[in-house]
Amino acid sequence: MKAIRTLAAALAVVTLVPAVGMAQTARPFQNSWFWGIKGGGTFVSSPSKSNVTSGMAGIDWLITRQRGGLYVSLDQSFLSQYAVLADSVNSTDTPSRVNLKNMRRLTVAIMGYPGDWVRFHPYAGLGMTYSTVGQITPQTAYTSQDQYTLAQQIIAQYKSVFSPTLLLGAQFQVRNAAVFVQGMGWQANQNFFLSSSTHGFNASIEAGLRYNFGSSVEQDR
Repeated sequence: MKAIRTLAAALAVVTLVPAVGMAQTARPFQNSWFWGIKGGGTFVSSPSKSNVTSGMAGIDWLITRQRGGLYVSLDQSFLSQYAVLADSVNSTDTPSRVNLKNMRRLTVAIMGYPGDWVRFHPYAGLGMTYSTVGQITPQTAYTSQDQYTLAQQIIAQYKSVFSPTLLLGAQFQVRNAAVFVQGMGWQANQNFFLSSSTHGFNASIEAGLRYNFGSSVEQDR
């Protein structure tokens, strides 16, 4: 009986070891949901300065499948600039000045993941970025109702814009977490307060941490 109990205990250990190993295995990169936080720098221009470098912070969401996926991010760049509006209607009007504070971006991109490595995963994406000035504050008094109306029309036209975006990056996975570095470039639209008159694009360099929260594929029941 003692030999039988010893054999049963040994078989239980042998059976348990693979199960424990599977429980401790990191989730794969493919078919996963990643949530992340990021920080970095943004490079744009404004009417008051040709090159504006500002810090930025945000969150992102990455869905992976076998070779492609979806990327969504929301971030804010911390900056303070100004613009002088061409809002003179009457000969007595003085062009008004507005302060521009911060820029917010929503980016959505279709992703591709070349290569098939265990921990290192380069990626590229193509999508759209919605950029908007966080706060626009008039600094001078309007001299007429017509000027006020025109100024509001200019602000509405130049406050927000959609732009095509290119994303390149890579992440290194350690168990269920991953560190990443990436760069974004998006077209500088002249119908936006924070765009470049000398460069055809704006850009950001970003780094952060993502965590794999599980499978992006519905499991069969």
